[in-house]
Amino acid sequence: PVAEPRPSMGAEDFAFYARKVPSLFIALGIRNEKKGIVYPHHNPRFDVDEDALWIGTAVYAIMAYAYLEERPSL
Repeated sequence: PVAEPRPSMGAEDFAFYARKVPSLFIALGIRNEKKGIVYPHHNPRFDVDEDALWIGTAVYAIMAYAYLEERPSL
């Protein structure tokens, strides 16, 4: 499912890249309350739900393939 996260005051340099070229920022969620994986990164108890990694990898691969299909000259 797609979730809209709460606003965060964290810093990200991505905006500087996005000024130069068309860009899209996507974050892969790795939180899983059923497994107790609830702590954010930079927290000593941070963990990753490894069962979610294949989904993110597949999404990124599909997006890259679709982008390259639209722009075969790259």
